[in-house]
This record gives sequence, C-alpha cells and structure tokens, in this order.
Amino acid sequence: MILYTAISLIFFTGNTFAETTPGKDCASAVTFYGETANKVVGLLSDNCACKTNKEKPNEIVDEDDDDEPQSSCTVKRPSDCGELDKSNCKSGIYKIFPDKTSGFKVFCEMKKHGGGWTVFQRRMNGKTNFYRDWDTYKQGFGNLSEEFWLGNDHLHQLTSQGKYKMRIDMEDFENNKKYALYKKFGVGSESSGYILDVGGYSGDAGDSLTHHNGQKFSAKDKDNDKWGKSCAVAYKGGWWYNACHYSNLNGLYLKGKHKSYANGVNWYHWKGYHYSLKETVMMIRKA
Repeated sequence: MILYTAISLIFFTGNTFAETTPGKDCASAVTFYGETANKVVGLLSDNCACKTNKEKPNEIVDEDDDDEPQSSCTVKRPSDCGELDKSNCKSGIYKIFPDKTSGFKVFCEMKKHGGGWTVFQRRMNGKTNFYRDWDTYKQGFGNLSEEFWLGNDHLHQLTSQGKYKMRIDMEDFENNKKYALYKKFGVGSESSGYILDVGGYSGDAGDSLTHHNGQKFSAKDKDNDKWGKSCAVAYKGGWWYNACHYSNLNGLYLKGKHKSYANGVNWYHWKGYHYSLKETVMMIRKA
C-alpha cells in the first residue's frame, strides 16, 4: 500500500509540506522532523516514480493458489514532476533528480492542467519577502507549501534537460483568474546571467513576458537590465528586466490597487501597472 494514500504529512525541514491545497490547514497530520522527514520525502518520490506491474510473465500459475500476484515495480528517480505517476500521486512536495544533480525538493502540481507540473514560483499572501539579492535568487527561498522562488540554479538544471513549456496562473483580489502559457521556456546558467528563453504565448491574461525574452536576470545588487538605472531597485523585485518591464511577478505584494508605479506583483496586459495580484503560480513541464 503506497504510503501517501494513507496519511497526510507535514515536514519541518526549513519547508513545510502538506498534501493539501497550499494555504489550507490539514485536518490531521503525522509530523516528521529532520533526517526522518527527508527520508519520507524520498520514499514518497520513489513511490510516485514507481511503475507498478502485477503481471508475472512466463510463470506457471497454480490454480489452487489463492494468493494474488504481488505488485512489483522498477523505480526510476524522477528528473522532474512529469515523471511521477499522475494517476496516484497527489500535489505536494517531492524530491526530484535532474541531470547532474544530487536531487532537491520541489512542489509538484499533479491535479491541475493535466498534472506533472514543477512549480518554481508562488505568491499568495505576502508573507515572504521577494526583494532579495542575487545569491538568494540563485539558491531559492521561501516555503514550498506557500510562497517561494525555487532558485535560478535549479531552474537552469531543470530546463537544460530538454524542451520545456511554462504556465502562469494568476488571480486578482476580486477572484478573477487568468493564465498565460508559453510553448518554450528555458533559463541559462549563472555565467549567462540566467538568461531567459521564452516564447509561443497563448492564454487569456495577455502576453507580458515575451518582452523579456533574451534578458538576463537582475536583482537589487546585480543590475543586468538595459535601463540606465537599476530596474530591480526601482521596481522592488528580481526578474528578467528589459528596460524595464511588462511583468513583475516578484515585486512587492501590495494587495490590489496601488498608487505607486509598477512595483507590485504586476502583469501589465491584464491589470496594468497599478494593480498587484493576489496569487501567481509559475510552473514548467516538458513540452
């Protein structure tokens, strides 16, 4: 019996994990700490990567034997959330193993939009500060069950494995929802400035990201944009700023309409420069 179908889990290893909708409380839970929590995350990931086969080819079956065939599987460590078993795995935190890495934990969206999405950014309540420096954006920060940035190194490791697409789900404070889907999404290495490769927009939110294609990432202490000043400092975020932006999803969490200019969680082609969104989720899946 697969463990994750029987219990809900919360892990206190710097990130909180609950196999429920982010932001919702668990009715009941079993709590693990430290190395035990890491091992259970690994076990869940292995179970979800397990392709079960109950058949026993070339085996003589005793008709008097009432025992059911035992399930068996071969575990292939998942390189991203798309390699988990979508029919059995719930949305939650799993450990993945992209090429040339020792593995790291991610939030996998396994229900929405066909499942198998690796989430790399979420804004939902303003509890996490996104006005961070270069090294913090490089390594990633936040709480995988709530607000977080997965990390630019991890984004490069993931998207260098093959061709990926990217989806952004957005919601305003009036509960209106929009999305933007890009057929192509990749992030370069640190030596490239984590350069953005994005294109092929579809959706109903308007295209506020293609403008940033080919741009290096900028943070408050690293100005890689094409403006004479620092876009990251002016608009309080970390992003692939051009000169400066049509989107600023790592900007200040300003809770809807704001008088300040373009420094909120802004998506220009939907809500303009004076409205900061309530929720955003950025996620990738192999194309």
